[in-house]
Amino acid sequence: MLSNPTIAGCPFCRSNNLLKSRILAESQAAYLTENMHFPGDYLIIPNTHAESPMELADTWWQDVKELLQHISPYPTDYNLAFNVGRAAGQTVKHLHLWVVPRVADEPASGKGLATLIQFRNEHE
Repeated sequence: MLSNPTIAGCPFCRSNNLLKSRILAESQAAYLTENMHFPGDYLIIPNTHAESPMELADTWWQDVKELLQHISPYPTDYNLAFNVGRAAGQTVKHLHLWVVPRVADEPASGKGLATLIQFRNEHE
């Protein structure tokens, strides 16, 4: 795990006061916020600055389980995703777990997260 919990200028390191969305819930190791670019989607963000899930303590997943319960209404179908590294689409170097609720009547339903992302990009 990284020894520095904050990196100057990082929008997800809370001590920088750059976070633009409201924190919906928090645990010891992470916090939950709505994704300001895609309303209805959520981000679970570690309190400690990390760029990869390999840098997080194994107990971080317990916090993920706790924070998922604070999404209201709680989705029955959803995708979880990390983008790790520039080639994978990571634009903020502070790791964040995407929580994307899915519903049966959306055009990309049943096709996985990649299809949903492609659909959204085509219709922006």
